[in-house]
Amino acid sequence: MTESGDQVQKLLAALSKHSDLVAEAFEGSVHGGDRQRNAAVEALFGLGVLKPYDEDSYRLNPRLREFLADHFSSYHAFQALRRVFGTMQQAQEQWRELRQLKATGATRDALRLYAALDDSIVEIAYSIEHNLSMLHSLLSTQYGNVDDLNSKLRQNRYYARQVVQFLRDVEGVDAFAERVAEEAIASGMPDVRQLVTRRLGARCLNWTSQIKDAQSVISKRLFEAKLMETRLKRLSRFSLWLTRHRTADGWDLAVDESATPSLFRPQPIELRLQPDVTDTDPVVWDNLLIAVSRLPEKPSPKTQPPEEAPQILMEDEEAIAEPDDPIQRALRELVNSIRSSSEPISLLAWKGVRHELAELDNEAWLVFSSMQLKAGGVQLEFLSKTELDPFPINESFHDVLARRPLQEAA
Repeated sequence: MTESGDQVQKLLAALSKHSDLVAEAFEGSVHGGDRQRNAAVEALFGLGVLKPYDEDSYRLNPRLREFLADHFSSYHAFQALRRVFGTMQQAQEQWRELRQLKATGATRDALRLYAALDDSIVEIAYSIEHNLSMLHSLLSTQYGNVDDLNSKLRQNRYYARQVVQFLRDVEGVDAFAERVAEEAIASGMPDVRQLVTRRLGARCLNWTSQIKDAQSVISKRLFEAKLMETRLKRLSRFSLWLTRHRTADGWDLAVDESATPSLFRPQPIELRLQPDVTDTDPVVWDNLLIAVSRLPEKPSPKTQPPEEAPQILMEDEEAIAEPDDPIQRALRELVNSIRSSSEPISLLAWKGVRHELAELDNEAWLVFSSMQLKAGGVQLEFLSKTELDPFPINESFHDVLARRPLQEAA
């Protein structure tokens, strides 16, 4: 291990040893205490991890705090985006000096300057990625580091301005990468061209797209806030009017066909659920039987001793004959015809020869008669047209063939 690597290892070991103080300093200021705590504070202060803040008060190194904040996506309110313009100017000066060293033949200095240029380009790419990550985090949480709506709106306006400047910086980086790539070819340094093209030029389009997406989200939220602000002003004016005119009866509005439905209150319709006892589906019948079995038993009426009452001579009234339903009568005749026939009977053709069913619709007759016959155990065959429907929802049919039950056929 090299000397620098050994020093890095010792620094990380010190951070691990005093990790409790580092975590406390990330939340706020730390103060001295007993001898052991003072020794830990002195050790971290000597390493530059802690910086003096006030008398007997220390805070975490801003660069280390920034690293931890990036790792935990913990950002302060109104935290500014990183500017890459300064680092880009530094890279431009390094590139200019590198070209001069290449022309004079100073190979060793050129290698060291190439490494510095590589670090600057990596710093530019990292700063842009950091800004995009922070924007996505803040937009996805809708600026969770503030609780007030006005603060959220001010942050939207603040980051709208920040995104405009950020977009200019990325466009400048794209122009810088293109110019350096052209000059590198002219200077005979294809490695520099490959460096700026791979790390900056090829990624600028994706960065620009993400920045414009964030800009679109911020603009949309500002527009929605503007609409909300208008509605809130109207409500506040109306609330003020109601406060000043507490005894007012209101005012009449002209109600016509063009009136908005929001002015009318719908009248609720009282519904009482009733089971359909005429449904002959076996599943419905089974559920009805289960529901009936859960009902409490009807209490028996209390028997009272009969009281002596005057005898009244009751004459037997004549029985009232109820008229027979022609549809039910036709259905009974259809059942008799099916049981006495060995061939299937078309329900639609059978209806055509019955004059009492002439006014009944074919569709209603097929549905009604098929359900009644199915409950009686009659075999039914539904005739339908062949339709190539990849996702059929309902089964359609145009006629039904009825056969006598299997027990009778055997």
